[in-house]
Amino acid sequence: MKIIGFVLAGLFAGNAFAQEDTTVKKLGEVIVTGQYKPQSLKSSVYQVRVISHEQILRQAPANVQDVLNKQLNIQWSQDPATGGAGITMMGLSGQNVKILLDGVPFIGRQGTGNEININQLDINTIERIEIVEGPMSVIYGADALAGVINIITKKPGRSKFSVTARVQEETVGKEYDFNRGIHNQYLGASYNYKNWYFSGAVGRNLFLGWKDTAIGRELLWHKKDQVTGNGVIGYRKGGLNVYYRFDGLDEIINNPANPENNNPAVDQDYITDRAMHQVQGTYTFNSKLVANALASYTHFTRQVYSTLYYPNGDVRVATAPGLHSLNTTDGGIFRGSVVYTPSQFISFQPGVDINLESGEGDRVKDGKQSIEDYAFFITSEIKPLSWLNIRPGLRFIHNSDYDAPPVVPSLNTKIVLNKDLDLRLAYARGFRAPSIRELYFDFNDANHNILGNPDLKAENSNSYTGSLSWQKRLDKDYSLTATLSGFYNEVNDNITIALDVNNPSVFKYINAYKFKTVGGTAGVELHNKNLTAALGYSHTGRYNQLREEDKSLPEFKYASEINATVGYNFTKIGLNANLFYKFTGKLPQYVTDNNNVIVLSETEGYHTADLTVNKKLFGMFTLNAGVRNLFDVTNILSSAVSGGAHTAGSYSSVGYGRSYFAGLTFNRSK
Repeated sequence: MKIIGFVLAGLFAGNAFAQEDTTVKKLGEVIVTGQYKPQSLKSSVYQVRVISHEQILRQAPANVQDVLNKQLNIQWSQDPATGGAGITMMGLSGQNVKILLDGVPFIGRQGTGNEININQLDINTIERIEIVEGPMSVIYGADALAGVINIITKKPGRSKFSVTARVQEETVGKEYDFNRGIHNQYLGASYNYKNWYFSGAVGRNLFLGWKDTAIGRELLWHKKDQVTGNGVIGYRKGGLNVYYRFDGLDEIINNPANPENNNPAVDQDYITDRAMHQVQGTYTFNSKLVANALASYTHFTRQVYSTLYYPNGDVRVATAPGLHSLNTTDGGIFRGSVVYTPSQFISFQPGVDINLESGEGDRVKDGKQSIEDYAFFITSEIKPLSWLNIRPGLRFIHNSDYDAPPVVPSLNTKIVLNKDLDLRLAYARGFRAPSIRELYFDFNDANHNILGNPDLKAENSNSYTGSLSWQKRLDKDYSLTATLSGFYNEVNDNITIALDVNNPSVFKYINAYKFKTVGGTAGVELHNKNLTAALGYSHTGRYNQLREEDKSLPEFKYASEINATVGYNFTKIGLNANLFYKFTGKLPQYVTDNNNVIVLSETEGYHTADLTVNKKLFGMFTLNAGVRNLFDVTNILSSAVSGGAHTAGSYSSVGYGRSYFAGLTFNRSK
């Protein structure tokens, strides 16, 4: 293929073909999200999924969405115009999913769903991803009602020096050459000197858009050019580990248009910049007392820059009102806690969590707005019996704009039924004040017209989850893991987007009277040193009562998902082959039509699958190749249902068709 000729050199650090039994490794895998101290996956009181470094390597992803999109109970809504990708988890939308980078909340919500664009994170810097399923609102706030996705970055190891590089080339559907397709490059290095460690990296992700059936200068998926960079400097000695990390992003999305009737076309560039600074430190005083603290500041800007493209090729800056805008978000975060363990039976964790956010710009009402949130939380781990672990928690909140409940409680319990079987049960109450974007931001461009609503109420919620986990070593070669889980969430005054009753051409944020989700998952994984096989099923019901008077609606509408993974190591030739599959079933839900009448809408189901192959070369190189979106899915139909018949509907973008990729990895450590 022509694509292979453009592959140069480089990729992830580490050995993509470790020969250990991956399940044995997984059972003892160390996790950190929400824990008092790093501990094994099996020991955690929370239900946690880990996407390991090895799993990420096997997928050869171009972005974070490639890693997460085959997970159960995680769905995406794609916006080809803005380049954003909204996420839902356990049926709850992205504003209820906390996205963390090394435990630090990500700042800079955007797009139509008020969500973090997870594809603005550099996939090359990620060591693993920890997904906590279920409420984490006491420790991380109410926007962690559905759970937490904590992206753990690579840290300098104990080697003196290491360097990694990556180039990956990918088609966009059938489109590929120097001016089409996806072209990704990355270079990173780390260095250790005595007790100091340093690392830095820079990457470029160039997506040149997808034209397909678009005519003239237009694109169905817009061009996106991302440049990312990060740097770390840290010091560790004895019980002290402290470091500073910087993450930077510069992104330009280009939206070209066609001139009509000898009039100029209005082209728009969406320019995003993020500078994220964080300082984290841990100090172990003794075996009974450990202190943790982090502070972070993020400056995020989103600019719309418009130009006029004339039929003769002339380009000029647009001067009409409303065609340019600049909006900034500044976020400051401080979280500190201590863990005190007076005995093996009980531990305490008091802490503070401060979140400050301000927004300023042309699209922010009155030019500038701010919200402050201060919280004190305390949790405890009580182990009265060897088979019982109870973690109660309380969060006390003061919000600058909204009256929070006096206290937000949670209770997590882990019961060891036998050496192979664990039961986990959890409850948490939630409180979420509207964000600055939901309250004050007006999102207007050629593709969107969404207004903020300063009259929004805060959300209040209750969440219940439970899971059974069975982990068994069948013999010296095979291990089996099975999980059965369930959840129920109820959100009062749920913030969502709906048509403005006074202006059908405009959408605005509103409070739905009640939103509920209920469901369960079942999954099984089989491993030996060469084979990885997994199969999962989920069934999720959603109930969206937009108005108090809409009590006649059916309680829940259900949708199903299936995922499967098969991977095999051919150890003698240093090659592994992997197949990733997911079925996303038909999604029914109630919405309002242009006449503000509630109707049942259905989004059709679809299948996706990826095939990847990874080959070791000369010890320091790894060659990746494969196919994404094997079933060539592009758009899916969303339509209203009446009396068993479908009325005309719209299409939602899912992908840009079957694509092919190849990449080369280089890693050298001393």
